[in-house]
Amino acid sequence: MRPINLSLAGVVLLALTGCQSAPVTVSEPIKTFSISPECIEYTLQTDDEMIVGFRPVYFELNSDKSYSKLDAHMSCVATYLANHVDKELNIQGLTDDKGTIKYNKALAQRRADGIVEYLVSLGASYDQLVSSTKIIEDNGVRLTSSERSKTRRVDFIITDKSS
Repeated sequence: MRPINLSLAGVVLLALTGCQSAPVTVSEPIKTFSISPECIEYTLQTDDEMIVGFRPVYFELNSDKSYSKLDAHMSCVATYLANHVDKELNIQGLTDDKGTIKYNKALAQRRADGIVEYLVSLGASYDQLVSSTKIIEDNGVRLTSSERSKTRRVDFIITDKSS
């Protein structure tokens, strides 16, 4: 049994040393990263790209303070932006339907601007960030407190970067 192992090893060694080495082509490494599932609301796969939808950030009533810690969530958003410099992120602040339009617009802007500043503190580029607001007006439909709490948020809209 031992001679077979040696002779098989010898044949393999001879085969490897007798082969001419072909030129090796080294290509650029593929840039990969992972996004934590905690910050992904949805993904859509098209023929040539994956569209990522980040989870919204929800806010307390009449406040620009979020319900939860932003560390992990915003870190993955910042990482996504760092790995996709061709993308722009619209950070859209929303409010519920209570209060005046003027008050809600200012509150929604503070929410969006606060998230922009947080992302910049994590290393995101201002060039990739846009803040905007969307006001939900009282249209006579009675929302429950649970429904209303879901409208107090910041949404993330990813687009191709403007030239």
